Amino acid sequence: MRTAFFSLAVVFLSQSIAFADTCPRFQSSTMKLNGVAPAQWRENYPSVFPDPRDKQPWEAISFRSTPVDYMQKVLDSARPHFKNVDGRLTGTGSEPWWISKWLDYGTSGREPLMGLTKERGPKAGDLSGTSTEGAQVWAVGFYNTPGAAILGEVFADPCAPSLPVNLKFPADTVSIKFLFTDASVGEVSYLKDAPVYYAYIDRAGSSSASLPVSDRTRQSLRLLQVDIAVKDSRSIDTGWVFGTFVWQGPPKGDQLFDNLVPVSLQWGNDPGIYDENSIKQSWVNDNLKGILFGWAKRPSMGFMGRANGPADNVRSSCLSCHSAARSPRATIGLLDSGFNMDRLDNAMAVKQHVDIWFQNIKSGHLFQPTEPVAANLDYSLQLEAAAFRVCAACEAGDLTGDTPPICRSTGFYNRPVCSSADTALPRKRLLQTMAPPRQ
Repeated sequence: MRTAFFSLAVVFLSQSIAFADTCPRFQSSTMKLNGVAPAQWRENYPSVFPDPRDKQPWEAISFRSTPVDYMQKVLDSARPHFKNVDGRLTGTGSEPWWISKWLDYGTSGREPLMGLTKERGPKAGDLSGTSTEGAQVWAVGFYNTPGAAILGEVFADPCAPSLPVNLKFPADTVSIKFLFTDASVGEVSYLKDAPVYYAYIDRAGSSSASLPVSDRTRQSLRLLQVDIAVKDSRSIDTGWVFGTFVWQGPPKGDQLFDNLVPVSLQWGNDPGIYDENSIKQSWVNDNLKGILFGWAKRPSMGFMGRANGPADNVRSSCLSCHSAARSPRATIGLLDSGFNMDRLDNAMAVKQHVDIWFQNIKSGHLFQPTEPVAANLDYSLQLEAAAFRVCAACEAGDLTGDTPPICRSTGFYNRPVCSSADTALPRKRLLQTMAPPRQ
């Protein structure tokens, strides 16, 4: 399964969109590996925002009453632009989808074959009733044209990203994220016969561990789930609609989109709701009970019946995790993952957990508003991760020259010039703080 390099099968896919270095003062990209052609995802962001009055196909569909139809219409916007070529997720060469800069740094930074970053490792019982701890999850996410236009403003100077105090994505922004796992088919039976993809990832069994990038090897993965996020004005409580698909066999059609089954859709966190039977702002596919949820460690997809995906923390929900996006991150993090699921019958414990983590935070409003913040990031954990990594690179001496303003405004690194090799803090300590961000 493991070989030193991916050689003969490596080709430059989507030749018209060559991989762009993040900035000339940064030479530590995790996508650079001798003998491996890096993934060709777009970073040449559009400079013009689409007209928000243009109607999108999903806007004619109610996400509340017909969630499956809504999800499929959103997925259709990506369907023509992604495919599996020789074990690599690739674009068409002109796909209207863009990745974020600055996710190619640190121990969870992008690997070269598909540009995947390391995610939270599933716990025992997360993926199936028989799954054990140790599986890895790696992912790559994209923004469509409206969202990418915002990325273009943030990364106008790639060496010094600029985040407004109150960032807002425009209407019709869509994000899509592909998540892959090395979990065995023996433990996750719905992945049986799923196409194999290849990526340079950590050793088997490393789960969420932060390991040296130099130790990564080419290994096989299977597509586990696909997440979507839509900026939809009809979601009056949050501004966003989040959904998840899971790959389920047997293989059919293109074996990618044709095998994706809707899992859940969410437009609010149901604040103040402490029992599963009263959830109103999530839809969960009951046909997947016993396959994706319905056992002791995962009685429901998300917390108390809220929407989530199999790779996600059962103590959370799609919106709960992303609503905490801000720079710097709140002191309580993304989610207090220490909640003991055996305490679901403890009314006080459940109430405390829900009241903290399941608020309806409107676009433009802030999670933990009493704490100092440099930027509210409108549900974008990608931008949160990018801001953190550019500052970590500056502090470690892997980015040279002037300190990016975002690093000083967040208090991450206050010196006017990035560290040099002889003054930088020990790199091991810095990179160990860059564990997979998904909670």
